Amino acid sequence: MKNWETDKAGLPSESDPGVVSNDNPDRARIIAPPPLIPLICILLGFAVKHFVSPLPLFATKTNFQVSAGAALVAFAVVIVASCRRAFIERGTHPNPYTPTKAIVTNGMYGLSRNPIYVAFLLIVLSFVLFANSLWFIGSAILTFLLLQFGVVKREEEYLHEKFGAEYDEYCQRVRRWV
Repeated sequence: MKNWETDKAGLPSESDPGVVSNDNPDRARIIAPPPLIPLICILLGFAVKHFVSPLPLFATKTNFQVSAGAALVAFAVVIVASCRRAFIERGTHPNPYTPTKAIVTNGMYGLSRNPIYVAFLLIVLSFVLFANSLWFIGSAILTFLLLQFGVVKREEEYLHEKFGAEYDEYCQRVRRWV
């Protein structure tokens, strides 16, 4: 039986290794929910397009643009669905605000360590075609930078601390993006 350290109120203390404190939660310290980042960048792209200049890619909007944009979104949805299935198979959850129980290396995670974030970038890039505006390339670049430095790097630190050599070996085998 474990010998628990207690504080004055008789509750488990933070020095107990079984207690996760608010200062060191069992999760990555990311800057924002990852789906929120591309959403904000898309909205920013629309704001710049409206208030600064449309900066069109094509002279007119065509059915091809809409179809190509829809194809990018459909591909991104397939990626996310496949990744979600891989998380379920490993008994963990893709929500970065919950503790990671296992490293997911099967499916799309055998090709990229961040396939869901690649899917997010595809969705942002689809707006270059949907909105016929080059501003969304800037939105995609901003999305990439925010994901890279505000989410991915922080998740990698967390996973390295939690899984050690197992995660490091995975990083050696599989690229970060594509």
